[in-house]
Amino acid sequence: MPKEHKFGTTRKYRRVFFLSLVTFGIYYIIYQYWIFQDFEEHHEKAFDTEPRSYPLIINPTTMLIFLFIFPFYPIYIKYTLLYDHIRTSRIQSPENCSIGIKAVLSFVILGICTIGIAPILIESQWQRAFNKHIIAHEHQQEKLPESK
Repeated sequence: MPKEHKFGTTRKYRRVFFLSLVTFGIYYIIYQYWIFQDFEEHHEKAFDTEPRSYPLIINPTTMLIFLFIFPFYPIYIKYTLLYDHIRTSRIQSPENCSIGIKAVLSFVILGICTIGIAPILIESQWQRAFNKHIIAHEHQQEKLPESK
């Protein structure tokens, strides 16, 4: 189950993976929509603590449409937004995800070579980086000086 935090929602990718298998990928499509909603939620809740970090604003419905038309574009956007956001945030997260183009190339090349196992691991790493960033907010909020 997704867990609500003060600065956003964390999800367990293991659960997403198994439910996606059971529903033949339908749950994964819904999960992608939720991820972009989670970006907007995190941006709204955390803007005061990271006003200069790269914004996580993207329309979830537009990304869902792109998922059907050109599926690699939402992957590229998702990875690029999180990578740039964590890189420019003053909240220090213990890990980051791959940059967008590297993630897409890994999906295509390693996905073919590993019969789809590599994209699963890459997505798991992405979710872990997003979860750790949200949790890092809670741990570091008190330590940050007030913004002017």
